[in-house]
Amino acid sequence: MNKVLINAVSFMLRRYPLILLLGFVHSLTAYANERQTIRWLVFDFAPYYIMSDTHQGEGRDEQTIALLQQQLPDYRFDYVHIPGSRAIHELSNPQNTYCILSLYKTQRRLDKLLFTNNASTVGLSPALVMRKELANTLGLVEGEPVSLSQLLAEQGLRLGLPMNRSYGKELDHIINHSPRGSLVTRPGKDVLASLTYMLIKERLDMLVGYPSEHYYLASKMGVKEQMAIFPIAEVAPISHGYVGCSNTALGSEHIDIIDSALEKITTTDSFQQVMMRWLPPQLKPRLQQQLQTRLKAP
Repeated sequence: MNKVLINAVSFMLRRYPLILLLGFVHSLTAYANERQTIRWLVFDFAPYYIMSDTHQGEGRDEQTIALLQQQLPDYRFDYVHIPGSRAIHELSNPQNTYCILSLYKTQRRLDKLLFTNNASTVGLSPALVMRKELANTLGLVEGEPVSLSQLLAEQGLRLGLPMNRSYGKELDHIINHSPRGSLVTRPGKDVLASLTYMLIKERLDMLVGYPSEHYYLASKMGVKEQMAIFPIAEVAPISHGYVGCSNTALGSEHIDIIDSALEKITTTDSFQQVMMRWLPPQLKPRLQQQLQTRLKAP
């Protein structure tokens, strides 16, 4: 059987050398193009990805990817738009190779995905937002840390959350061990805007998210003066996000390339400006101080 196969290959090489050569070159070119193309999963989640309104394309994560593109001019960046609720599912599928910016490293994700060593984003940790009227009733002082576990256990407040989103080990633990009746989750597009609307209508008592998210949405919806933002006492003041890629051979190559690029861009003024772009003005000095001393995750 091997002799027959060898004879057949020899015949093809003699009869159609140019066609075979062109096919071989085409295959090599396609493989090289695939290796030089990084495919990013992106989704509509302001102010990280802004797909509409006057600030389209100016999201924090979009701008960070643009900085990476400048650092990697020999690589082509492609963008695949999906619902945010399906991002981790698609990233975990070994049939494709994708990357996502600004992910927490949870044990479940570490078992399935590849991550950079260098942080891709540095920001203020998740915070709580609630109506100022309710905050005053509870005797809370805006800007001072509050205990999420205490508010859930002792006050019986209803907490709004986007579905399938991680906020880090400590906060995820509190959320996962809270009474189910105290949590309201929503999937799909514009989920945080939907939850913010529910908060305004008093169908929720508080939301968990990042200060830049709260500030952007409250400003866009014209309710900024009605909302109060509180750091969460159970979490560190600063959070780091990492690039995660599919656990494939190509994903491993891309992680190494992106990691090297991150090491260079995170020391630049441009990176710091992108990280602070969408923060409330009163919180920018807090992050700026941290960026100057803790650009990389410990």
